[in-house]
Amino acid sequence: MQTFNSLGSRKKNRGAVLILTMIFLVLMTMVAGTVMKISVQEFQMAGNAQFREEAFQRAQAIVSEISSDRGNFPIIGAIGHTICTAVDTDPACSEANFIADLDSATAPAGVELAYQVQRQGPLFVEGLPFRQSQSSVSSAPAFDTAIFEVSADVDGNAVRLGNAQVVQGIAIRVASSSQ
Repeated sequence: MQTFNSLGSRKKNRGAVLILTMIFLVLMTMVAGTVMKISVQEFQMAGNAQFREEAFQRAQAIVSEISSDRGNFPIIGAIGHTICTAVDTDPACSEANFIADLDSATAPAGVELAYQVQRQGPLFVEGLPFRQSQSSVSSAPAFDTAIFEVSADVDGNAVRLGNAQVVQGIAIRVASSSQ
């Protein structure tokens, strides 16, 4: 009879071990799934941070390229006169498609680029020297300054990549007689 009881108790233990093993397996599966989900999210966050840095660099390159060409700053229009890209549908734009073939204006698929130049006020700043020594030069009073704002926006939100915007002020010296 004793043998029978220990055999019955072994069967009960085997059932308990099987149940504990199944519970442990389910818990390990849940932990593994959570770790994988967190790893994927961290990977996406690192990719987004990298894209934001690249987007900022791209926007800065666009602004620098626009700023390097004096022809991108026409002394026309009133304060607020805005010249935009061809794809910009902003009703505040006075003109469109003013800059041809920017080397830095390329982007991955799904990423939109927009850049603009806006005339700032006052319309002309009289006698604004760029350096202290320029105010003492005899020709300094013959020039005024037109102020512009150049902005570039790299938008990757449509493909879940984030965006970056760079805005830079530009002062262009113009002869007083050109007003």
